[in-house]
Amino acid sequence: MGNSFLIDNGMKGLVSIIIPCYNDGRYIEQAIQSILNQTYSNREIIVIDDGSDNETKNILRELDQKIDLLITQENQGTSVARNTGISSANGEFILPLDADDFFEPDFIEKSINILENDAKVGLVTCHAHIFQGENISGEIISMGGEAKDMLIRNGVLANSLFRKKVWEDVLGYDEKMVNGYEDWDFNISITKKGWQVYVIDEFLFNYRLKKNSRNTFANFSHKYDLLTYINLKHQDTFVNNYSENIQNLFSQMEKIEKEKIRIENSLSNRLGMVILKPIRLIRSILNKNSTSY
Repeated sequence: MGNSFLIDNGMKGLVSIIIPCYNDGRYIEQAIQSILNQTYSNREIIVIDDGSDNETKNILRELDQKIDLLITQENQGTSVARNTGISSANGEFILPLDADDFFEPDFIEKSINILENDAKVGLVTCHAHIFQGENISGEIISMGGEAKDMLIRNGVLANSLFRKKVWEDVLGYDEKMVNGYEDWDFNISITKKGWQVYVIDEFLFNYRLKKNSRNTFANFSHKYDLLTYINLKHQDTFVNNYSENIQNLFSQMEKIEKEKIRIENSLSNRLGMVILKPIRLIRSILNKNSTSY
């Protein structure tokens, strides 16, 4: 294995980058290189091969010198993979990184400066560019906030830098959440423990948009099951902010209903145009014939 990290002052300031990898051999080298390109050098890279195919395993072997620790396990999902990696980490700070995404070079340095200067801050995040291929196709704006805010909207990137103590305080990622949103639950949990979230107002992360991504699958197949689970798990936060949450719930329902009506009206108008088109054509022909005499 490689040895990219520097032991400094009893590992003080060491950042452990945790990269779960499931069949992302095509992209993981770019993810790892974005860490090697960081302006902050006191780091270690831990990759968890979460039951990947042989093609990905071969690529990971080729990247051996760039990785400090490679852990191989049967496919168990992102929560287990992250917890496994963090359990083996030497760092005081943890940075999860999905194998198909990457950071800008100064993210870690800027985040560590914030954490080392404010003991109340447990996690540092930033904004992200969404990209497809070589093109930026959108943005993710991190909002941060307290637990009550997080319950309404996940205002923190899944790939954010936090103290290992934060992870210990909430007993890690919820391994029951195998279908996604485990980072959302994690963010609610740490703010409930009193840790503050700091948002760097810069685009320092790059999120790859894929048709078959886990987030896309979660949104289309398990979204409401996962939201139900999160709200029941954190029902104390929901109840303590009952009025605000009810207002938000019905506001969202109203938006959905208005959008549904807009779409239905649009479809009706299009259908009407299709139905009336031949009638208008016939009328046009008849009018033309009647004026030709």
